[in-house]
Amino acid sequence: MQNAGLLPSSVVAGETIWISSDNTTQNESDIVLSDYSPSDGYTLAYQFTGVTPATVAAEANGTDTGWTLTIPAATTLTWKAGEIHFAGLVTHTATARVFAVDSGSIKVIASPLATSAWTDVIEKCDAAIADYAANPHGSFSVDGMQITYRSMDSLIKLRNFAVSKRDEETGNRPRRIIRTRFT
Repeated sequence: MQNAGLLPSSVVAGETIWISSDNTTQNESDIVLSDYSPSDGYTLAYQFTGVTPATVAAEANGTDTGWTLTIPAATTLTWKAGEIHFAGLVTHTATARVFAVDSGSIKVIASPLATSAWTDVIEKCDAAIADYAANPHGSFSVDGMQITYRSMDSLIKLRNFAVSKRDEETGNRPRRIIRTRFT
């Protein structure tokens, strides 16, 4: 099943997704599936990938001809920058048969409030680098994990790795410029 265009193509983590005819500022329509309706005994739910996979049930609209879907900000805030995948599934309540009616992906833009546990590792590495002359074979603790280093090179490698992981989690990826010359 292809993306039926029911969900947005991109969101900012922490943004509420609201698909409803009551939403007059964005889409002004409920989710209506011609072959499946709440009045015929169907329910609709969306499943999302992520660090914590989520299932969000749609609610039947007032006329039982379709559904409204609200994905709360608390759910989208757990989505990491990048792409998540989803599937829309209807279930016939009498027979428990499940049918896929929508699928696709959503580009997630990191929340400006996004933080990362890797920031602590970077700070500890910076402190160890500053103190390296006095303590070339030391260790430090982060979140109950003991990290031992034996060289400046290992500290720098760990710091660079932590920076890349922090940037990945917060959406702060460095821009890359690729230059070419044609002769």
